[in-house]
Amino acid sequence: MERQFHADLEELTQTAELVLAGQEAEAPSGWRNVSRFDDVVCFDYGGWGFGSSTRYWGVNYVTDNRLVGFQGMSMEGAVPDGEGWLWEENPGDNRCYVEPLAPCWYYFEMKF
Repeated sequence: MERQFHADLEELTQTAELVLAGQEAEAPSGWRNVSRFDDVVCFDYGGWGFGSSTRYWGVNYVTDNRLVGFQGMSMEGAVPDGEGWLWEENPGDNRCYVEPLAPCWYYFEMKF
């Protein structure tokens, strides 16, 4: 997915800016969906599973470069993990990993 992100970075950025300006936009080819959560634009790339064994991944465009997770969720309480940060629900088994890819861009992986 990271290779596809870098190949599509210009188009992803243009699409994110259109969405933030309140315009309708389609996700670039190869990306599943584009959606807005307040001031975060989320591009879904993949997902699998059912019910409590579901996993989603993609990228977020965040103009102020703050750490957010899947669908713009708060990453409050996240801890450093590898190249990024890991948030875990307590109590529970939901987890979100976020890693910076470029200025304003973050990879996310959410597991339910």
